[in-house]
Amino acid sequence: ETATHSLRMMASGMFDRHPKLQVIIGHLGESLPGSIWRVDHRIKKGGDKTPAKKPLVEYFRNNFHLTTSGNFHDSTLIQAITEIGVDRIMFSADYPFEDFGQAAQWFDKAPLSEEDRFKIGRGNAQKLFRIK
Repeated sequence: ETATHSLRMMASGMFDRHPKLQVIIGHLGESLPGSIWRVDHRIKKGGDKTPAKKPLVEYFRNNFHLTTSGNFHDSTLIQAITEIGVDRIMFSADYPFEDFGQAAQWFDKAPLSEEDRFKIGRGNAQKLFRIK
């Protein structure tokens, strides 16, 4: 449902009217990193018209941030980084549904450079929320 609502927000033209608006969604993008290309492709191929002025992937990459919340899977993390960029992903655990310890153990061993681990673990949230 979150992915569907996010797509509706992108297609509505809302981000054309409010280009600085930022949205955070969990679970490494609610499957959007793997499906956003196909959505744009179907819109283009099918001739569907949306109020959005750009391909939806552009709004995804410029107006959305993802959290790891409850999705502690290396290949899903890599796919999210590939699609949206490491600067738009933040660590979270999804408590009470997931365990903080399991989340931390996964994150400590995730296939990331130390620079990217810092960004996802703390730096990106500090930047987004303007925390010193």
